[in-house]
Amino acid sequence: MELPDQKIENKSLWMASTDIVSSLIVMAVAAIVAVWSLKMSIPSGWASAPGLVPLMFAGTMFLMGLGLFISALRHKGLASLRTRLTTFSGKHFIQDTQTKRSLWIIVLTAVYMLILTGRLPFEIAGFLFLFSTFAVFWEKGRWLKIIVTAIVIPLFFSLTFRFLFSILLPGDSIFDYFL
Repeated sequence: MELPDQKIENKSLWMASTDIVSSLIVMAVAAIVAVWSLKMSIPSGWASAPGLVPLMFAGTMFLMGLGLFISALRHKGLASLRTRLTTFSGKHFIQDTQTKRSLWIIVLTAVYMLILTGRLPFEIAGFLFLFSTFAVFWEKGRWLKIIVTAIVIPLFFSLTFRFLFSILLPGDSIFDYFL
């Protein structure tokens, strides 16, 4: 039987090993977003670059991932990860709820980044991404809340960045068709 202190230590090691993997993924995604952001056109200086906001988010994501990685190393995450990998079971991994949730968010984010962004107006692409993400992860049966939230968030960002800060977001805007 495990003592309470052992249970806390095991959970801490488990989280540290998970944080190692998570931090590496976050840093890799941030680096990819940064590269894509730097490849976007710069119409009239950096203030007008649609890649500026994603670049700032990517830099912030990378620093947070790096902080998580360093923290995980301090909490013996690498040693714990080695242990977890030696006892890895593919069957349990595929059946794990956390694995399924992780795969869902990876697929939804990839569809948003690779298919929707730049092909649809920012607000519509944002709505589709948020609606699908909320439908998968949020409160089941709360469709009105999901729809309203998925509409309001992209509109808020679009209006704020476009009209308050004069910063273009990736892709067209629905406001381009009305203004």
